[in-house]
Amino acid sequence: MLELPVRTRRRLPVLWLEVLILAAGYSLYQVVQILVVGSRRSAVDRATWLWLTEQYLHVDPVIWLNHFVAQRYWLVVVTGLYYGILHFAVTPLVLVWLRMRRPDSYASVRNILVGISLAALVVYWLLPLAPPRLSVPEAIDTMKVHDILSAGNPVGMAAMANQYAAMPSLHVAWAVWVALAVVVAFPVARLRHLVWAYPVVTTLIVMATGHHFLADAVAAALLVWWAWAISRAIGARDPAGQPAYPALGLQWGSAEFH
Repeated sequence: MLELPVRTRRRLPVLWLEVLILAAGYSLYQVVQILVVGSRRSAVDRATWLWLTEQYLHVDPVIWLNHFVAQRYWLVVVTGLYYGILHFAVTPLVLVWLRMRRPDSYASVRNILVGISLAALVVYWLLPLAPPRLSVPEAIDTMKVHDILSAGNPVGMAAMANQYAAMPSLHVAWAVWVALAVVVAFPVARLRHLVWAYPVVTTLIVMATGHHFLADAVAAALLVWWAWAISRAIGARDPAGQPAYPALGLQWGSAEFH
């Protein structure tokens, strides 16, 4: 019978516990996001002002990208699947990968992800903003028109999702987090900076599908940078840089479980 090393056996219960906590936290986030529903009128008014501002500043690629994709069915399918699947698949996979491969870096980058998600939720509550597909007459909801991933007739939690949670773009925020986490965790890898292509492509996708303005993506990137700067400042005051959980009698990410 295969015998696992003692160190591995000690790590597995901690890993499963953390997976359960993260899953519960994500489920709670989804429920809270559904409950935080802003005024349609105020959300559309803010979006209209933002769109006019982007046009004035000549940083308004949304409609061009949106129409370029809408005229090519294969691009509608690719961008729709990217938008609807990768956001929910890549981030948890990177979390698990980092926990297994870089436990020394894991705790800090995990806390950044939690922080940006909670901060985004607060902004959705205080300043609801409609996406281009619900506020700009020229914008085409490509996923809804072609019923990509049942977007034309959503059911379950998807049908109750907050439609006015465009600023900041959580798709872009999580994508920037993925790139940042990989770069921080693997500081000497030669090709590590290629991972920044992921948030760039994600930004293009969220605009092309009519889900976000460019400003939503910029706000998301700034939010991640802000969370990372705070994390570094806290880490500088605490050389250990790892959060303790005395109630569980352990310190996740510490050398004890490496």
